Amino acid sequence: MAKIREIREEDLNEVYEIERLSFREPYPKTLLLIYSKICRETFLVVENCSGKIKGYIIGLIKWNILGHIISLAIHPEHRRKGYAKMLIRELLRRFKVNGVKVVRLEVRVSNKPAINLYSKMGFKIAYTLKNFYLDGEDAYVMYKVLD
Repeated sequence: MAKIREIREEDLNEVYEIERLSFREPYPKTLLLIYSKICRETFLVVENCSGKIKGYIIGLIKWNILGHIISLAIHPEHRRKGYAKMLIRELLRRFKVNGVKVVRLEVRVSNKPAINLYSKMGFKIAYTLKNFYLDGEDAYVMYKVLD
């Protein structure tokens, strides 16, 4: 049975490994450490019963009403098992409890699996950010209004 909890500093190596395996332009471990400090309640990991981390999500609350999903990644060996949905649902719940009204995120226009997942979770494409990523790829900005 999978369990979601807040990140701990000792999780950073596992989280960084998932980050590195998941993205062409991974965040440096130092940035993940900073997010673990400033997003204590909204940097979440999902782990199995033996404590092995399968994925994570980073959320940031801005201006008390805007939630921003900074990053979401599941270890490649554990994708398509519902972990991402679990993490998104829990983050949205925490956002709502903290007064967030709208949630946004950026996603590569080529990342069809992520776009499909976010769409199924109620996110809509708002607009495109040209050349958002270092390699020049565009990003969709997606949003969801929390009711």
